[in-house]
Amino acid sequence: MSHHQLEKWFWRSMLILAGILLILGFLSGNLMMWIMALTIGILVRYCAYDLLFADFDAKADEIRQRYLKKKEAK
Repeated sequence: MSHHQLEKWFWRSMLILAGILLILGFLSGNLMMWIMALTIGILVRYCAYDLLFADFDAKADEIRQRYLKKKEAK
């Protein structure tokens, strides 16, 4: 596995951990788990957003541009 793939797996596992902590915090009413999940989510957003979601953003932008061209052509 390359370094790029390992980094993606790390951040994906952090997202899964944040989701689990959020659910467990909700079920148990433990505010500390919510805060930890929020902290992990913010870290992922600012440190790994481009790594994890760049392909999705590019595809969404392409679809948006095609839609705008069709709309202008009418």
